[in-house]
Amino acid sequence: MILAGITLFNPDVARLEENISSIYGQVDRVICVDNGSDNIKSIEDCVLKNWKNITIIKNGKNEGIAKALNQMFEFAIEQQYEYVLTLDQDSVCPDNIIEEYNKYLDEHKLGSLCPQCVDRNFKSELNNEDVIEVDKCITSASLVPVSAWNDVGGFNEELFIDFVDHDFCAKLKEHGYRILQIGSVKLSHELGKGKKYSILGVKFTALNHSAMRKYYMVRNWIYYMNEHKDIINLKAEKKSYRLFFFKTLIFEDDKLKKMKQMLKGRRDGIELIRRIHEIK
Repeated sequence: MILAGITLFNPDVARLEENISSIYGQVDRVICVDNGSDNIKSIEDCVLKNWKNITIIKNGKNEGIAKALNQMFEFAIEQQYEYVLTLDQDSVCPDNIIEEYNKYLDEHKLGSLCPQCVDRNFKSELNNEDVIEVDKCITSASLVPVSAWNDVGGFNEELFIDFVDHDFCAKLKEHGYRILQIGSVKLSHELGKGKKYSILGVKFTALNHSAMRKYYMVRNWIYYMNEHKDIINLKAEKKSYRLFFFKTLIFEDDKLKKMKQMLKGRRDGIELIRRIHEIK
C-alpha cells in the first residue's frame, strides 16, 4: 500500500488543491503535515470539503521539512503502509507516476524511485525515457520503501531545511540501497527564482534564494560534505560550493546581507558537525 505525504507551509491553496487532485486517485491515502501555516483554516476548508481519505497533522509551528517527512513515515508504520510518496506543496504529479513506479518496486535493494525533473523557470525538453541509477534526488515525487527509511534512521531533523534530501540519499547509498530515476515520469519543479547570466561566453544560473535560505544551504552543505565524504563526489561538491558563493556575490541582489548569512552558515556548519559527533 502507498501513502502520499505532502509537507505544508503557507501554501497557495489553489495550487495545493491541484496537487492533491493529481495524486489522490493514484494512492491509497494522503497525509498533509502542516508546519504552522498562517492559512491553516483555508487549508482545512479546502481539504476536508473535497476529500474524505486525507489526514492533516498540525504541528502548530515550523518544525522543518525533515521533521514533517519523518512524521509521514511514522504514520505509515502505524497504519501499515509499505511505501511513502513524498511531495512538496506545489508539485503536481503526472497521472502516470504510480503506474510507472509500480513496475520497479521489486528492484533489488530499492531505496527510492524518483522522477526526471525540469525547472519550470527554464524551457527544456525531456525525451529520455531510460531508467538510470543516480546518486541523489529531490524528495518531491520520490517513492521510498518504509523499510529503507527505517533502516537508515530517517531524515536528519538537525538540518531543518536544505540538503535534507541529499543527506537522506547519501545515507541510502551508504547502506547499499539504490536510487532509480524513472525517465517516463516527468515532474515540473521550481528551484528558487532562477535567472541565467553569461560572462565571456560562460553561462551561469543564479537561484536568488533569500538570505535565510542561503544560511541553511551553506550550513548544511558543510555538514553534508563532511559527513558523507566517503560516498559523494567530494571534489565536485567543493567546486559547486565555491561557485555558489561566486554566483551570489556577482549576480544576486542583497549581496552583503546574503554573504553575512552564508559566512554565519559556514561557522555554524562546522559547529553542527562538532555537536553531532559529540552526541554520537
